[in-house]
Amino acid sequence: MPWSGNNQFFFYRTNRVLSALLLLGFVLGGSPLQAFDEPLSEPLTLRAVIALALRNNGEIKSADLAKVIEQERIKSAMLAFDLHLEAEYLYQSIKSPQNAQDYVATGGGTASPFNPAQPILTEPNIFKQRNHIAKLGLSQRLKTGTILELGTTMRVLDNTLNRRLPPAIFNPEWETFTGLTVTQPLMRGWGRAANTAEIRIAKANTRTADLEWQSLTSQVVAEAMKRYYDVVFSLENLKVQREAIELAQKLADDTRARSEEGQAAANDVRVAEAGVYQRKENAIAAEMQYIERQNALQLLFKSVDQVIAQSTRIVPVDGLKASVPATNREELLNTALNRRYEIKQANELIAIKSIELDYAKSQARPRLDLVASAGLHGLESDGGSSYREASRGQGPEWTAGIQFSMPLNRDHLHAKRRGSKDERTRALIHRSDVQLRVVLEVDTVISRLRSDEQRLAATRNSREAAAQTVEGGMKRFKEGVMSSFEVLQLQEEFSQSRSREYAVLADLNKDIVDLYLATGTLLEQQSVMVDSKAETTRQQYAPVPVVKLVDEEPKRSFFSKAKRN
Repeated sequence: MPWSGNNQFFFYRTNRVLSALLLLGFVLGGSPLQAFDEPLSEPLTLRAVIALALRNNGEIKSADLAKVIEQERIKSAMLAFDLHLEAEYLYQSIKSPQNAQDYVATGGGTASPFNPAQPILTEPNIFKQRNHIAKLGLSQRLKTGTILELGTTMRVLDNTLNRRLPPAIFNPEWETFTGLTVTQPLMRGWGRAANTAEIRIAKANTRTADLEWQSLTSQVVAEAMKRYYDVVFSLENLKVQREAIELAQKLADDTRARSEEGQAAANDVRVAEAGVYQRKENAIAAEMQYIERQNALQLLFKSVDQVIAQSTRIVPVDGLKASVPATNREELLNTALNRRYEIKQANELIAIKSIELDYAKSQARPRLDLVASAGLHGLESDGGSSYREASRGQGPEWTAGIQFSMPLNRDHLHAKRRGSKDERTRALIHRSDVQLRVVLEVDTVISRLRSDEQRLAATRNSREAAAQTVEGGMKRFKEGVMSSFEVLQLQEEFSQSRSREYAVLADLNKDIVDLYLATGTLLEQQSVMVDSKAETTRQQYAPVPVVKLVDEEPKRSFFSKAKRN
């Protein structure tokens, strides 16, 4: 082929670059890529990566433990409505000096000069008591606010007065009382809403914690899928760069053969050989990218001990897909507004603030309670006889009345109610902000998805055109019409177009992940079943999501199909 002046001028200017590439080639050696100590290959499907990431993610375990905490708070709030047992025992030893009135009241008579039968007291009389007092009762608060108290009291009395037999009948005296007291709030604390506020708040917090858990699970799944797609792209790109080495090597061999036949200049051989080394350099960079991205994927599910024990390279089994889901904006927005975890959490926050507002309104009212009690007294020489006499109606008792209390300065109570109302308003504003952010996120993802779909079509056409150009260039090279440098340029453009197509396809797959994430349907789309209704225990607080492996057969890459076609 005649060597034109333009080609000579161009190669003169690029001679230094070519020399540097040749030097790199001598350093790299003969083989396309000198491999280091080969690590163990670990083929993994996308579903397997998702399952591993869910099983070993610390944030999900922490969020699940938050559910346990909230469930314990529900049990703690329920304690207020449990049946309570109350018991008390007292022993009294009392020696009390009596004044004249007490002395006469206890049968001491009147000591004075006008009544010589009674001795004149020179010091106060001491009234002595030794008493045993025991109380046993059951109390329960109902969710309506009603308080029920059933109790019995036994008093064993031994004192100065009942030791005189007669006139005393028993010594000691066994005095019993058994009765029921009912207290019903009529204003403050009335009704189920006021009395179950803490329980309902705890349940709402549990649902919020569960939503947070599902949100984190969804984010982990999304991150695992995106990193998996990055690994798929980097591995496919590495294959493209290695195939580019083979194309450049074949061109170099053909150029060398033509040079030996006198049909190509010596510098043309150097250009072709430099192209081989440049492709090797690109392949090394692609391999480094693959290592970095598969290591980033392993961060999601491997421990330090596993990595130290065995160096592995993740080999993705599943490929990239070119199919795009329907992007009807109205349907997607409706799904997102009903399914997104952040909106559900905002709704739970509004519910909590509404409960707090109702409770604050109840607490701002005056206290007015209806109180009623009834019981039976008994008195005998022993406990059993005393209870028997009480059951026969020896000493019935009943009372009924009302209790009223109201702070004279009620401003602090109304301040709490006003504060709760403002908190609820803030929660409503927060939900509106979340809804706006969700709508904009969905719009952004839809736009990016449609844009990448168009980019994919453009890069596909570019790759097909570049493939035809390379084929035509090789024919012209063999005819002596085109130089090896020009063919290298065509091959480079073909390799770049293939890499761009893989990159756009990876972006498209990640867009689909973002679309499902933005609409709150990612777990459903990936068949990740999370039982949010099951109560988590402290012994098994780590989430064990059920990942349904719908199709475990390796999925072929979109581009592998394209190459076969």
